[in-house]
Amino acid sequence: MKLEVRNISVGSLVTSSVPLVIFCLAILGGVVTFMVVPNIQLASMSFLQKMLSVGLYALLYVVISTAVLVFAAFVYNILTGVLGLRGVTFDIEEVHHD
Repeated sequence: MKLEVRNISVGSLVTSSVPLVIFCLAILGGVVTFMVVPNIQLASMSFLQKMLSVGLYALLYVVISTAVLVFAAFVYNILTGVLGLRGVTFDIEEVHHD
């Protein structure tokens, strides 16, 4: 069975678990950036300042990444819906479990 994605709901990108997954990855990236990798410029920061930096980094990363995903979905919807270009197709096979 072939399925074609003709429209991506922009609201579903924002209200789904995608921003939460991006937030978890951003927390890991922030911890690595501000706590694990030695940096002379961050040596004078206290632990609470580093935690605040990780939190702000993660929040900013989520906002920017979600905005990029929403923009990409908007452009995809314009190209497939308005201009009539082909969407992404999936060839799905049914599997029967015995």
